[in-house]
Amino acid sequence: MKGIVKKPGKSRFMRKLITSVIIILILLQFSPCINAQYSIISAGTIVTANGVTVTMNNSLVNNGSFINTDNEIVFAGADRTIGGTSPVSFDNLTIETGSTTVVNTAGQTISGILLCNGSLNAGGNITLLSTATGTALIDGSGTGSVTGNITMQRYLSSGFGYKYLSSPFQDALVAELGEEIDLLAAFSSIYRYDENRTTSGWVSYKNPAGLLNPLAGYSANFGSSALPETAEIEGVVSNGNLEVTLFNHNHPYTKGFNLVGNPYPSPIDWDATTGWTRDNIDNAVYYFKADSSDQYVGTYSTYVAGMSSDGLADNIIPSMQGFFVHVSDGAWPVTGTLGVTNSIRITDMTGPFLKSAEAESPAFIRFTAGYSDDSLSFDPLCIYFDAGATNGFDGQYDALKLFNTDSRVTNFYSFGNDSSRLSINALQLNDSSFCKVRLGLKTNRDGYVMFSIKDITGEFKYNYISITDVVTGLTQDLDNDRYYKVNLAAGNYQHRFFINLSNLKTSVPETVYDAEWFKIYSSHGVLKTEIDLPECDNGLLKIYSLAGEILFVQNIRQPGYHEFNPYVADGIYLVTFTSGQSRVSGKVFIQNR
Repeated sequence: MKGIVKKPGKSRFMRKLITSVIIILILLQFSPCINAQYSIISAGTIVTANGVTVTMNNSLVNNGSFINTDNEIVFAGADRTIGGTSPVSFDNLTIETGSTTVVNTAGQTISGILLCNGSLNAGGNITLLSTATGTALIDGSGTGSVTGNITMQRYLSSGFGYKYLSSPFQDALVAELGEEIDLLAAFSSIYRYDENRTTSGWVSYKNPAGLLNPLAGYSANFGSSALPETAEIEGVVSNGNLEVTLFNHNHPYTKGFNLVGNPYPSPIDWDATTGWTRDNIDNAVYYFKADSSDQYVGTYSTYVAGMSSDGLADNIIPSMQGFFVHVSDGAWPVTGTLGVTNSIRITDMTGPFLKSAEAESPAFIRFTAGYSDDSLSFDPLCIYFDAGATNGFDGQYDALKLFNTDSRVTNFYSFGNDSSRLSINALQLNDSSFCKVRLGLKTNRDGYVMFSIKDITGEFKYNYISITDVVTGLTQDLDNDRYYKVNLAAGNYQHRFFINLSNLKTSVPETVYDAEWFKIYSSHGVLKTEIDLPECDNGLLKIYSLAGEILFVQNIRQPGYHEFNPYVADGIYLVTFTSGQSRVSGKVFIQNR
């Protein structure tokens, strides 16, 4: 007969404790909402919640372990506290209307969204976490108030070189950056920007007692390590309406640029339809990205009107992100006003710092130019058409060229008709089949330079694109992954290279419009045409939006009457017909009812 062997056992008390914890685990994991009337977690007790909403109708005293995963913890009712001997790692935390919640225990963290519709006194005991996968934030739609100090983190994929930072707090000091930045370095590690300087606008700002002003941007050097870095700033969060006055004195080096920053503990949307005041402020934002090998230099990218110069810069500005804006040109000095409200705040936790996510935009073509022996030397230029644009600089559609400080990268741009230098160039939409754009290029060393198309979308895919070098006399097609390569000495080239955009391989002259040759009209969404050109052999009819996007293409092999249903929304459209060496066009209003 086998004997009974006792395994190392648990006390009766421990067996009861384990049973209680299991019941709590099951309850929390399968209940969509818990009303926690009893919110004391005893020492040694482990409570976990996974994918649920837990409503606290009492104060939370955590003397054990409260583990949250993908949860919302809601505090309801007046006079609540978060205390105990152990902090809680909150995912999403909500303070309901009418609730006054005070945080008494240090070390509380939030990895998701803090929404406050009541009153939360953080008491310096809450940290908004930031990792490679997301950054915690305070929801700007909250109708309550968050008081007391909070710490906010910002994860940086690399701590190498300068970053443009801003403070999400009302009263944070430069000293807050002292753990990540050497404020005592002989070569200043933090700068503010003064547009009203006749030399460089950069001014050393390393005094630990200096205020990190809301809505201001700062350039901070995090050192020579390329390892990830997490910056932290503590203070009382900024909220509500904020405003700053900016200037354009047209000085030789600053040229009306001002370094500003996101003032909130949440991302903001540059394209938000409400909440922005941009009096005498152009519509572009300019970001900086540090070089990977020289910690004192970097490159600029920009975003305006749905367009990105490099495909990375976009309209979502992360928390703690600094960026340049340009005060509009005019009768100098020009005064501008940049104002914000909570309406521009969003709850996107994944927006990366320093802009490294692919941006989406309408039809455009993006060119690059760089040294053929260095893939990191290429600088981008974006061109698009818009019905509201002009062929000179327009602050609502174009972005100026901010020159890179990295000498290993070229500076590539286009010229407006007013000689403005543009990194994003919106061209006026017209009926012409041919468009030529003057290019600018600055190189810092001798070598072979390659011009090519990086990205092309929309109607540009149907165009023929080439580059002309007036010195060599060559015109090289750039479509189908072709490029132009030329040996250049270091220099500034402003009248040598031109981009050609054409509907046909050989530019087709526009036929003088004759109403008897080309009639277009619409009825109930059906486009009707009468084509009686002197020559009509295998022609091509295209319908464009006023923004220049091709919406409909149809072959027409003989003259006469034709009907088409392009399935487009109500509106005005440009219709062109090309056949042989003739091209005619006209506008038509299409209504589907």
